Amino acid sequence: MKMRSLTATLLVSATLCLAACGGGGSGGGAPATGDVAVVFTDGPTDQYERILISMNRMTLIGPGGHEDLYNGPEVTFDLLEMSDWADLAFNTKVLAGQYNKIRIYLTKVVLVDTDDPGNSQQLRQLPANGKIDLNPRGPFEVSPDYTTVIKLDMDAKRSFQVVETGNDKLKLRPIIFVDVYQGSIVLPDRLVRVFGTVEPGSFENADNSDPSDDSFRLCNLEFISQSSGPSLGGADDCVRVYTDGSTSVFDDAGAEVDFSAVTEDQPLTAVGFVVGTDDSEAFLGLNAVVLELGDRQPDDTDGWGTIQGVVESDPAACLVVPADQCFDFDPEEGDSVVTTRMQPGTRVFRADGVELSQSDVSMDDSGSIDALPVDSELSAALVVLSTDLGSGIVSGVLDGTSEAAPYTVLEVMTDAGGLVNVCVDPDTSIVQVLVDDEVVTIFDLLDPGVLEEGSSIEAFGDADAPPAGCDMVADQVIVEPPASP
Repeated sequence: MKMRSLTATLLVSATLCLAACGGGGSGGGAPATGDVAVVFTDGPTDQYERILISMNRMTLIGPGGHEDLYNGPEVTFDLLEMSDWADLAFNTKVLAGQYNKIRIYLTKVVLVDTDDPGNSQQLRQLPANGKIDLNPRGPFEVSPDYTTVIKLDMDAKRSFQVVETGNDKLKLRPIIFVDVYQGSIVLPDRLVRVFGTVEPGSFENADNSDPSDDSFRLCNLEFISQSSGPSLGGADDCVRVYTDGSTSVFDDAGAEVDFSAVTEDQPLTAVGFVVGTDDSEAFLGLNAVVLELGDRQPDDTDGWGTIQGVVESDPAACLVVPADQCFDFDPEEGDSVVTTRMQPGTRVFRADGVELSQSDVSMDDSGSIDALPVDSELSAALVVLSTDLGSGIVSGVLDGTSEAAPYTVLEVMTDAGGLVNVCVDPDTSIVQVLVDDEVVTIFDLLDPGVLEEGSSIEAFGDADAPPAGCDMVADQVIVEPPASP
């Protein structure tokens, strides 16, 4: 069997950052239900130390009305805990059928400034009282035959703007990218973290001497980035974790061990890529690249934690253990620089899911480490280096569009008064944000040719050596339509 490798049969892209619900079909005369999994992630930002997002409801909307994914007491999570990862948030059963919209009800947003961590700022007013509608590119079907995974990518860097008033107030303009995966599931561009307890009796092939065929069920799942509110996981919500010979395992003292150290009823964090599963008692599978045995912070201050920061030295052979690599790491939360040790099994990835080698870690890299404090050092199981949108930013007003295959060219009159050709292709994420008193609506646009002249444009992408006719090839474009006269 090896680790599961499945391809997505349907991918719907839109605008936001959230993630995991699950369930199963119904028998007899009861209405059929389907599993929905919600996953949250975020892009990196160095402006804030923490962004605390609170919500009390999330629904799917279709021809039959609303189906609750969550509806209860306020739940708060730290968006920046997921800057280089994705977290499985919760799992829910809803009525099977067609849906075309996702609605989120935000209740509060609190920002902690990186330069002044003691100063937190709660946004006094949320647009449309926090009600946000996400419109994927087309309707999607929730089926009892598979789990539907919703990944919500809340772009912190693009979502907060300074209003140029006398006191430079901040306002929220939510930028959320949505991906809906159905059928055979894969989220190839993001590592997903899952924390739970190994279910007794769930091991498969654990007695086999071949370590490439082991798996187990992880249950009693917890939303890692959640800071307050009720638990979103249930005792019956489980993920089947698959391992192979390359999966790295670290014990609760930070030492590298083999798979035999994984035992029943053990708390652990599995990090890997989401896939489908044929386990009827699990709503998702996870191809694990790293297993971290033991508790996690903040409940256990000595447990495994995810720490953001900047590499302050080039890795070199450690003096105590020459086979290891070490580097100085400067945490963003104001702690002092700490030596971080990479053992032979420590894995290194880019935030977009591409695996690197330990030699790719270099001075001034920003990112996150999954590590355990050991004496005066950090013992790292995983290093994830941040990726961003390249060197270019263009801001202005859309003056017109044209075609220059394989691109559509957005002719943007910039704020500085120059005309810039921003080229987009089918891989460019284009989102349109409409704000009124009732709801913030976010559309993922299929055809850039329908954009209205006079729309405000923010484009982010590569301005180095663009092709002929382009001043930039955009990765992301944010559009706001012209103001009504």
